[in-house]
Amino acid sequence: MPIGVAALLVSLVSAPHYGATILRVYERREDRRAYFLFSVVATLILLALVGASFFERWIGSALATIYLTWSGWHYTAQNYGISAMFLRRSGIDVSGASRRLLHTSFTLSYGIVFLVMHGEPPSDGDPGELIRMIPLGLPRAVELFVVPVVALTYITVSLAWGVLAFKRGARLADLAPTFTLMALQASWWSIPYLAHSLHLDPGWVAFSWDLRPQFFAWIACGHAAQYLWVTAYFAHQEGRAPRLGRYYLAVLAVGSGIWVLPPFVFGPGLGEFDWNFLLLLAAAINIHHFILDGVIWKLRHAKVARVLIFDGAREANRAREAQDGGWLRRGVWAVAILGVLFAVHVKTESLLIAPAIQRSGDLDALAASYDRQAWHLGVTAYERFLLGRAFETKGEQRKAIAQYEIAAGMEPRVEPLKRLIVLYDKTEDAKGFVQTCDRLFALPGVRRPMATPKAGEGSLASLRTFRGACRKTARATRSPYAGRRRDSTGARGRDGVVHPPGAYR
Repeated sequence: MPIGVAALLVSLVSAPHYGATILRVYERREDRRAYFLFSVVATLILLALVGASFFERWIGSALATIYLTWSGWHYTAQNYGISAMFLRRSGIDVSGASRRLLHTSFTLSYGIVFLVMHGEPPSDGDPGELIRMIPLGLPRAVELFVVPVVALTYITVSLAWGVLAFKRGARLADLAPTFTLMALQASWWSIPYLAHSLHLDPGWVAFSWDLRPQFFAWIACGHAAQYLWVTAYFAHQEGRAPRLGRYYLAVLAVGSGIWVLPPFVFGPGLGEFDWNFLLLLAAAINIHHFILDGVIWKLRHAKVARVLIFDGAREANRAREAQDGGWLRRGVWAVAILGVLFAVHVKTESLLIAPAIQRSGDLDALAASYDRQAWHLGVTAYERFLLGRAFETKGEQRKAIAQYEIAAGMEPRVEPLKRLIVLYDKTEDAKGFVQTCDRLFALPGVRRPMATPKAGEGSLASLRTFRGACRKTARATRSPYAGRRRDSTGARGRDGVVHPPGAYR
């Protein structure tokens, strides 16, 4: 499947589901007031933490860890909530032992994910000080003994809930939606993580750990489709969305705006924070989404239950009366529509224009395309490095240096710095050579062979000695990631594969 297809589905399905939450909370004044603590106070705190992350990277890593850990529970809670909704719509009692068993089944399913995810050893520090997930590093005994016990308990509780439901007279047709969601939960989360923990290979693409990053795009689309299905129904029944097509365009505009506009606004000034900024943006948007989603869809809320369970009458007139009007509302929608236009530009440039230029072999045009994509942080340091290698192969050293400098500025790694040292030496650029050597020596694990000669001081012989030591150090230095297993610190190439730092050549 071409990576462009998955990217397009994510844009058309996943992005709108974030917009659906924002509309649900912020569109009407009464909802903003009802959820003020979460819609305003929690949002301001989250924004403050994001701002602090640019000065203290550990805060960004903490946000990334919370986001990636909470994601599994967010998906699990939605599967459970929709299961409970279907059961209650069918008139099946979801209380007492039945509710506890069903909720425990989904909770244990996520428990496997949490234990395996945080059983991984914490990753080493990265030369570029990348924001990344930091696993708790649970003892190996947890994976060997606790995970199997949790898995067996999960299976037992799931079967017990089914038996109890049948004993209480539930029909298979009424239970089928919940059984389907329980199977979905297992295939999305429990089976892949359990197989990874037990070092098993089921042989199916969906459960392959190495293909998990690519396949997860489809899981995300499935989760988003569920969410849009329920939220569109709710908005239609409540009277907010008499035309579902118009509702979809609205949530598409809002969802696209929150993902595309921040990189476009901050990208030119934060280009060196490529991976950091994108992961931080994903963490902020998702944590905000998780917080709001956790409070607005509780079935125990009378209003939500009346619409989703009992098909409550529409509240069109009341909804229209509570709508905000005026220039502020029109301004917000104008910005949202601008976000859609930027999203179209982003996808067109990255999925159509740049690949076509790559096939044509026009390196100058590809460099121009990368420069345009820099506005929304759409090009990784690894792709800049590859372009530099292509220019170097053609003998265009100055253009190669420009790409290596960009790559090293985005992620200070050994590989682009080594190529810069070679090229500055060949072109007899003494200033660039000395400065790049200092940048190489500043990386963790790289030993400085001698002090840098100061301008106007020292003999020519000492400068030659320094240059010789730099060349020797550059030849001997390897990336601390070379040959290691790929992880989340890698760069995602245009083919959709996450390239580990050791993949630099």
